[in-house]
Formats: sequence, structure tokens, C-alpha cells
Amino acid sequence: MRRLINFLIAISILSTFALADGHKDPKRRDLSIRDTDKKSGRYFEDQPDITDDYQIHLIYFLGPDEKDREYDINGKAEKIIMKANEKFFKATKNKQKLKLDYRKDGKLDISFVRTNYMHKKFYTGGWNMNFPDYYLNLKGFNNPKKIYLSLADIKHKDDTGQGGFHHAYVFLKGDFGTSIHRTINHEILHALGFAYPCQKGQERGGHMKSGILSKDGSHKFPRALYNHKKDYGCPDLKDSVYLTPTSDTPFDPFQIQCSLAQTARGILPDMKFEIPKRYNHKKLLNLKCNQFCTYGVGTYKSDLKGRESLRKKKKC
Repeated sequence: MRRLINFLIAISILSTFALADGHKDPKRRDLSIRDTDKKSGRYFEDQPDITDDYQIHLIYFLGPDEKDREYDINGKAEKIIMKANEKFFKATKNKQKLKLDYRKDGKLDISFVRTNYMHKKFYTGGWNMNFPDYYLNLKGFNNPKKIYLSLADIKHKDDTGQGGFHHAYVFLKGDFGTSIHRTINHEILHALGFAYPCQKGQERGGHMKSGILSKDGSHKFPRALYNHKKDYGCPDLKDSVYLTPTSDTPFDPFQIQCSLAQTARGILPDMKFEIPKRYNHKKLLNLKCNQFCTYGVGTYKSDLKGRESLRKKKKC
């Protein structure tokens, strides 16, 4: 009940402030687009796409009082992401890269977002299915054919990055240890749905015992994650629609994650999601707790009442 109340409060705040730019009452004006943030080469919205393909869109994300270090327009964000993609390519043994979102001028499409409200969860706790997810969705970053990676220019109290389906976050002022590039690819994989419970070696809610999704610090993609030895009814990273060249048997994580979320939480009841028939592993199909789909969040009623009881019955 407490989580549901917090959810309703967050939506109420957003509906009042987040999209109120130009309102006659200055107290309700959208402070997320300040005159001082309007700079040459900067975009506050996702720019027109050059392809209808699946893409990963980059966001330079700031809190209301954070200093603008201009990562979106001085080339630093693009440099970081391109290096991360090269690391990703190497981890696939030079077979595939991530599909990134580009503008018509050939440059990486990076959006600038500044929150206009200091939520208590902004510097601590989980960001997925919380204020940042709600805020970005209401700002229009809610395309079902895109995954969103935010370079948040803050120091988070608990993490260097977080990720769940549809939105991933990397906290630029964190202590990255091995490298920021590993953290970026780690969180992008979470945003793509990995690791699924049917993955061999999966543990700790989307992590694995070894490799990029583990605590061992390596950038390796274990066989259970990428390029399975044999098909055993579980998604293989190489088949994700967000990788290029595209697999001959691609899958869209949107369908899988939102289908699981419907089963677990009853969200988006008017939409039909379908897990591809080839993914028939019982650990995937029987997963009924702690699943979410951020598509449309802020516009639907999240059925959280079943989450507590399901967690009592089964560890997630």
C-alpha cells in the first residue's frame, strides 16, 4: 500500500510540473528547460530517426541543481559510448555491435534532460520503476522500439549504474573501478532484459556468476549469455534486435518483458504481448514476480498489490 501511495504521489507531481512549460503561473513553469541550458548543438527531444530499426538512444541527464558539464555537446558522451560499443564488439569476438541512434547529420543523437523536481530517490535507491523512469517517459522517451541509456551527471549514493528493461542509467560521478565502459554495457544488457532466469548461471535478479553481468570485473560474454552452444528455449543475446548485424532469428525484448510484467502485475491490460514460442523454458514462462515494463508508465495503473504476496511465496 505504501508503494502504491508513493507511486500516485509521484504521478501527481509530474502531471503538475513536468509538462507545464509556458504556464502563466511561474511556480508551475517547467524549469527543466532553462535559458542557461539552451546551447548551440543541444537537443531537448529525440530527433527524427534515419531508420525505422530498433535503436539505443542516449540521454545526458541532470538533476535540478547539477552543473552542466556539456557532455552532450562537447563530444565526451559520444566518445564514451563509442568506446563502450567497441568493447561490446570485442566481447562478441568481433561479430556484433549495439545499434545506436543517429541524427540525419550523421552524429549520435543525444538528448539533454534536466529534472525540475528534487525527488528523494534521485541520489539513492533504485531508479527503475521510480521517479527517473516516470519522468523520462512523460518527457517522451517512451518509444517501444528504443532502449534509453542515460548518462546521469551525478554521484549516486549506492551505485555506479542501474538498469531495467527500457531504461538504463550510468552515474558519471561514480567510482567505476575497472572502467565506465564495462558499467555502460552491463546496464545496457539489463535494459535488454538480461540475464533471464533461464540463463545458466543466472543469479541475483538479472546477474550471472561470471562475465559482464557478474562481480568479477571482466568484460567477457559467457556462453550462457551470448551464442549458446544449443537452443534450450532461452533468449540468446546474439538474437536481440538491438544488435547489428541483425540475427536471422531476432527477438524483441519488449514483447518478453512486458508479457512477463502483465503476468506479474497486470499492467497494460489493453495491450497484447507475446513471448516467441521458441522461448519455452519453464524458468522463463513461470516467472511471476518482480517483473516490470516501463512502456507507458505514468499512464497506466500499476497493480502492485500482487507483488508483496508473490515475493513471500517465491524468491526472485
